[in-house]
Amino acid sequence: MGCGRARTLLDSVAEQTYSVEAAAREIIAHCRREIEAAMLQIEAARAILAGSRWLIARWEERRRADAITGGLRLPSYDARRASGFIEIEAEPRRKRRQRTA
Repeated sequence: MGCGRARTLLDSVAEQTYSVEAAAREIIAHCRREIEAAMLQIEAARAILAGSRWLIARWEERRRADAITGGLRLPSYDARRASGFIEIEAEPRRKRRQRTA
């Protein structure tokens, strides 16, 4: 009777040990998958950042322009400026009155 009980106890301890090791393996595998997914997200973020440097430069340019204009936006002027040509309108000439002698 004593020997059978000891054997059952040893089998139960062995099963518990195996299940702890199996659980640890599963947790480790899960962590590795999570780390791999995080590394892929970091690489994607780096690619986005590298591709958007022009946008960051544009935002910086706009920030500097806003500092000068106080944030005032003139869409027609901005459109002309973007085209590369800004028309300068001539002031109308004032008519001189001729003096009669």
